[in-house]
Amino acid sequence: MNHFHHISVLVDAVVKYALPENAQTFADCTFGLGGHTKAVLEHYPHLQTVIAIDRDRQILNHSSEVFDDNRIKRIQARASELPEAMLQLGIPAIDGILLDLGVSSYQLEDPERGFSFSRPGPLDMRMDTEQKTTAEYLVNNLERDKLIKIFRDYGEEKFSGRIADAIIRKRESEPINRTDQLAAIIAQAVPAASRRESHIHPATRVFQALRISVNKELEEIEAFLSVALSCLRPGGHLSIISFHSLEDRLVKNFMQNLARGCDCPPKFPVCICGKKPQVEILTRKAIFAEDSETKSNPRARSARLRSCRKYIAGEER
Repeated sequence: MNHFHHISVLVDAVVKYALPENAQTFADCTFGLGGHTKAVLEHYPHLQTVIAIDRDRQILNHSSEVFDDNRIKRIQARASELPEAMLQLGIPAIDGILLDLGVSSYQLEDPERGFSFSRPGPLDMRMDTEQKTTAEYLVNNLERDKLIKIFRDYGEEKFSGRIADAIIRKRESEPINRTDQLAAIIAQAVPAASRRESHIHPATRVFQALRISVNKELEEIEAFLSVALSCLRPGGHLSIISFHSLEDRLVKNFMQNLARGCDCPPKFPVCICGKKPQVEILTRKAIFAEDSETKSNPRARSARLRSCRKYIAGEER
């Protein structure tokens, strides 16, 4: 088991927006090694219960060695399974919910997990190692059009076609089963001029896209958003940290739609749907890391936090 230090991102912002005053329950739906929860518990000592959810059993088990507290209730599950976790613990509603969509250093720095092109290892990328589909399976079995769609839609990779062609040519002669092997194929497929001009490794977007596809991350975000508000106590806060535009767009639209209420067409002179705003947006714009944080933790550079508060019945909106 690898031991290393994971630095949680946007901790100060999470502490500021995570909970209302006098909160008693908190759900960290991507618990990891518990960095955010530790900070929250330090600033909200009156908290009675933390539901610590993570889909990665390895990291959840290891987290108890790094940080433990008798208020923390660890449950291996997806974030979207929060309602089931609450039912299991007998908790009817929660004062604050946090979702951090980043990949943990624990996962990135363990070469056996296959998340990083800079660490040679099996081409895996599963957050839940009990699921069947791996990145190796996708790379070696998907048709060209499907590979292109993954790289384009989830990685916004402009050389998706060239990279898919290179992968198919290679897998016809031998299986692609290593992270460094795939990274080399991608690098060779990307034009030299683009490699020189880019400030990131040519495999970065493809690895992101494969990870999102393997773990069905966007589908999971949508599933989580569909249940999150119902889990919150009136007055409770929902905070979400995202790391790329695909995630952030889902989160931003979700919160704005709930804050707007009425969804009648703009041409209607008066509202006929009767929908009222359900949340108050606490972060007018996404909160990004300060320069001081990005210098000490480069992974915080792309992190952004959005937070909202569930309205209380009868409250002026």
